[in-house]
Amino acid sequence: MSNSQKSLACQAPESVLNLSPEAQKLSGRIALITGAGRGAGRAHARLLAARGAAVAIVDIDEDVARATAADIVEEGGRAIALGVDITDRALAERCVAHVAEQLGGLDILVHNAGLIYSMTGLEQTDDANFNRLLAINVHAPLYLTRAALPYLRQSRAPRVIFINSQWGQVPDGHSYAYMVSKAAQLGLMKTLSKEFVSEGILVNAITPGAILTRMVPDEYIEPEKANIPLGRLVHPEEIAAAVAFLASDEAAFIAGQVLPVNGGALLVGI
Repeated sequence: MSNSQKSLACQAPESVLNLSPEAQKLSGRIALITGAGRGAGRAHARLLAARGAAVAIVDIDEDVARATAADIVEEGGRAIALGVDITDRALAERCVAHVAEQLGGLDILVHNAGLIYSMTGLEQTDDANFNRLLAINVHAPLYLTRAALPYLRQSRAPRVIFINSQWGQVPDGHSYAYMVSKAAQLGLMKTLSKEFVSEGILVNAITPGAILTRMVPDEYIEPEKANIPLGRLVHPEEIAAAVAFLASDEAAFIAGQVLPVNGGALLVGI
């Protein structure tokens, strides 16, 4: 990227300087969202599409990816679906290239895919589970972001957004595979931000508390609520609103930051 391109990429959008109500709109932008077939990822995809973005629904389960894409199209949006195991480097790279070719580029990359974590102590932590969570939470975002760089550099508003967890900030003393992988993911986010912010590529993370999706077993809902000052779990749409904000022109001066969406859980040390 030339110096003039860097300068242009780092300028504040006119819509922000004028406090335009259009600043939240994402018309003409292209987003790739992992784990977007169901749950919170589905909510992210639907909201970004409603704001005008074309969205690529990437999920290891192609059937749910297709269903979500079909719903978005039915609602008047533009979407494509891909069934991909993003922990496979070659598949992840081909996925990004395919999305850029089909949709005409890439502006927004949302690392949302995740796994249900096991509540185990150190001695009970399974090596295979530990490695699997590192693969999905650290390796896959690295592969995808690296593959996306050529397209993000061509974007006028490039964004990389990690859906992390409050446990990435404050570990609970067990669930090693999940806690360590989420903490490592935050380190990856900050390192990417520091390297690419001068090119105008804004990399940030959202750290939700427990989200009201199938990933939280029924028996954990009440105990989780007891740790949240607002007294409830966060809804997927509330995380999606934070994603839409970080993807928008209104967030054009936010880089390398962690946005907690946890109902005040960190106030009481979870």
